[in-house]
Amino acid sequence: EKQGGDAAQACPAGWRFDLSMNRKAIALVLLVAALSLGGLAWKQMQVPDITTQITVYWAAGLKKPVEAVALQYEEEIGTKVNLQYGGTGTLLSQIQVAKRGDIFIAADDGSLADARKLDVIREVVPIALQHPVVAVKKGNPKGIAKLDDLLKDGIKFALPNPDAASIGKVTRQLLGVRWESFASKASVMKPTVTEIAADVTIGAVDAAIVWDSTVPQFKETEAVEITELSGHLEKASATVLSFSKQPTEALKFARYLSAAE
Repeated sequence: EKQGGDAAQACPAGWRFDLSMNRKAIALVLLVAALSLGGLAWKQMQVPDITTQITVYWAAGLKKPVEAVALQYEEEIGTKVNLQYGGTGTLLSQIQVAKRGDIFIAADDGSLADARKLDVIREVVPIALQHPVVAVKKGNPKGIAKLDDLLKDGIKFALPNPDAASIGKVTRQLLGVRWESFASKASVMKPTVTEIAADVTIGAVDAAIVWDSTVPQFKETEAVEITELSGHLEKASATVLSFSKQPTEALKFARYLSAAE
């Protein structure tokens, strides 16, 4: 009491030392600080902290849908997806040399078998079924209805390179002994299916053999179903690379790709 009295006497005129009021002020400050920290923690919980990254090699024919899904995955899960696309055969060669990355998306069963022979993949998750078609401009102005129409005078068509693109390898297999005649007549041969589909869009060629899944990605094109091609189905699959440093995260993204929704 004496100390309290001395303190009161030491205060300037008009001031009053009140220990109970000081305690209330301290409690209020602590409460505000706790609420602020709690709000910050909640905000951090709501916004994904992108610290995990995975690298995905994927077939060019699936470029647009995979890009869209990867962006959605980053927003929902918070894992950064680094994408590298190209012809399936080209990608396999890069993967074999680099020996790094997390996922390889193959466009067909043959490429999947090649990856197994190279021992660069582990888990496999099927994500789509696709088959070869002939892509033409909307309205099919050249009236292409069958494969032999591509060989007619005045028709310019493009083929995918079978050494780089899976659709090229599959087309060569389906055409068999006829492949050489088509290859020699083709106006251009390119390493990815998206490149030749783009050539149809801009009118550089009248037609191109592509995956049916590629056509909807180019608004100015439509698909012509060809008997020799349409009955051949191939699975596109997402695979976890054998040297992935984060196989659990990679498998999680592969399963996300295959989800029905």
